[in-house]
Amino acid sequence: MTESALSIRAYAKHRRREGLRGHTPGAVQKALKTGRIRKTPEGKIDPAQADAEWEGRSSPARRPFRGPEETGPQIAGPEYAQARAVRELYAARLARLEFEERSGTLVSADEVKVAAFNAARKARDLLLALPDRLAPVVAGLDDPLECHRVMSEEIRRICDELNGQ
Repeated sequence: MTESALSIRAYAKHRRREGLRGHTPGAVQKALKTGRIRKTPEGKIDPAQADAEWEGRSSPARRPFRGPEETGPQIAGPEYAQARAVRELYAARLARLEFEERSGTLVSADEVKVAAFNAARKARDLLLALPDRLAPVVAGLDDPLECHRVMSEEIRRICDELNGQ
């Protein structure tokens, strides 16, 4: 038996000191049970061997990020998981937009701008023509209430026309 072999609790403390994942006795027991690490024939844990096994048998998404000088061009750890989550979020958003476009609930912003411009132009034209249409009619009226009624009717007619009625 090597002198550096440790018990489960001591190995968990070793991992905590080194800042590694799996620094609880329960995590070490789980790693032993799943075969991520192995005990020595004497029933202890060799920390150097166990650390190498733990690193080599862990998913890239679960490995701590060591930096490009240690891991090469490979992305690992939180950065990998975060990048993957962002990618999945944008893929879901694109799929939603495609669905809404195909189902007809999503319209082009350019189409909306053109429709709004045309509606505003029609409203402007109708309102600018209002005095020309009403001036001869209102000029011949003596009763202010009748004048008000004629103007109100014309304004309602314009509003109904703008609403598509």
